[in-house]
Amino acid sequence: MHFKSHYYLQIRFEIQRISQLPIKTLIFKGLEKILGFVVGVALLPATILFHLIGFRYVNIFTNRIGHLALEPDTLLKAENLGLISGRKWIILAPPGQTANTHLLSYWSKHFIVFSNYFACFFVKSMVISGLMKYDVTKYLRASGETQAAYEIQKRWGGRQPLLKLTGLDLLWGDEQFKSLGLPVDVWFVCVHVRENGFSPVDDEIQCYRNGSITKIIPAIEEITRRGGWVIRIGDSNMEPLPKLPNVIDYAHHPMKSDRLDVILCARARFILGNTSGIALVGTVFGVACALANIAPVSVLWFMKDDISIPKMHWSFKLNRYLRLDELLESDVATFQFSKQFEYAGIRLEENKPEDIVNLVKEMFDQISGQSEISPLGRYLQNQVKSMFKQNFHYGYNSAANMAASFLCDHPELLKLES
Repeated sequence: MHFKSHYYLQIRFEIQRISQLPIKTLIFKGLEKILGFVVGVALLPATILFHLIGFRYVNIFTNRIGHLALEPDTLLKAENLGLISGRKWIILAPPGQTANTHLLSYWSKHFIVFSNYFACFFVKSMVISGLMKYDVTKYLRASGETQAAYEIQKRWGGRQPLLKLTGLDLLWGDEQFKSLGLPVDVWFVCVHVRENGFSPVDDEIQCYRNGSITKIIPAIEEITRRGGWVIRIGDSNMEPLPKLPNVIDYAHHPMKSDRLDVILCARARFILGNTSGIALVGTVFGVACALANIAPVSVLWFMKDDISIPKMHWSFKLNRYLRLDELLESDVATFQFSKQFEYAGIRLEENKPEDIVNLVKEMFDQISGQSEISPLGRYLQNQVKSMFKQNFHYGYNSAANMAASFLCDHPELLKLES
């Protein structure tokens, strides 16, 4: 039932999205597709040649920052690990369809990047035949199954990240930090809570991923109590933070820019976020992530130092919270639409502030190398991971873990032997 509803909702969403486009845009897109087919046929000899000499268009989802971060990273790591053959990779980033142009500039050292509309049109026309294309939807966008990025990132293991800030960005970032009011030589944590407003289309279908910044404030205070600063990242549509010591609400700051977004994520001690792609900018630069309010529950995260805690799932039918084994044995663990939770009679609830504080404490222990996870905590983490199934759960084979503190504090979420 839920599996069918996923495709029903996907089709309904696409119809709704298309219906909201102006008539002129629809006509233009239709003509563009027809012309693209004609051009593709005309350029078929050239396409065959380029295919044979190793050129491949990679369908990176450039207009979402998480995909722009992790999809190219996963592809290059797969190539470095010998899992795929090396090619002359091409990324298309048409005008207005790039989530962060500065992040894209880092990938331009590894990819041929076309941003001109006509260049993008000709390349897309050439790959209509199916030649000269490498499909990366399996990395993060496979519907209702395991995402291939988890296994590749796990195989990469403790190797150095592919991306490292340039010397120019380091120097420029130091100057910007001073202007932001960030003292010299202090460490900081980037904090992000996904909210409504950034993308109306996403808001409608995936608002279950959203959270409230106010519930994160005790965790912010835990960070600043330890001597760090907090940089709240995001966009100006978000609820402003109240004035707090050693906290910069960068999401509403006039200095906000693509370049500074990348530098902040890359230089953070860690990122405190939720199920939102901007944390993956830190991931590709080797920054650990602590994720609260994960939904759906099978997402986890990607690196061995990442930890997460899921949203609570209240079942109106059972009049209680669903256990993790109940969630992971059902389609609920892979839901992608808010309506699916509604149809299943499930209300998602945000994590309590104290759970997020404990998540932050555990992350501090972990990145300091002084992690003291109890045997019980480690056992519970392994129990949860053992429930994940290949070709079903998004995060199967993830190197990351659910936070041990959360599992120990919520035994009601686990079906355990005495």
